[in-house]
Amino acid sequence: MTQMKYLRAVEPEDLDLMYIVENDAAIFRYSSTTVPLSCFALKQYIENSSGDLYTDSQVRLTIMNPQNGCACGFLDITDLSAKHSRAQVGIALLPEVQGRGVATGALREAEHYARQQGLFQLYAIVAVDNYNGRLLFDRAGYDATAVLQEWFLMDGEYMDAIVFQHSYKSVGTTR
Repeated sequence: MTQMKYLRAVEPEDLDLMYIVENDAAIFRYSSTTVPLSCFALKQYIENSSGDLYTDSQVRLTIMNPQNGCACGFLDITDLSAKHSRAQVGIALLPEVQGRGVATGALREAEHYARQQGLFQLYAIVAVDNYNGRLLFDRAGYDATAVLQEWFLMDGEYMDAIVFQHSYKSVGTTR
């Protein structure tokens, strides 16, 4: 049985989808972006990204819908700390494919990639009102380890966030 592939490198033809996702108000509110991104800026990002986690301290991967092979979102591994072997993971998925296991499959593949890159830990910071995000990381076995109080400013109100962590056991750890 062949294993489904959920992730691939970002390609130039992902520009339109990246523009939609990056400027989606529902997703935009959870990001640190302060202005909408132009097609030109996103095109430059695609052209200038090395695709190497350690070169760029981040990597963006396109999420593929295994049902039809179409791009349906992005998975980012960012805020790499090479010293501490950890990075943050974030997922943005089109609403029409949510709840179908696509994000879970992409996250599992990203975890495998992270281990191959020598990372010990992935973490996510999820707003308390992001039910789908909380459910994803909870079901994927991530530990909710902290509440960051008043972490996100949304619509003039501060909102708490939950830190979800997933560590890989290694020799010498006390976990």
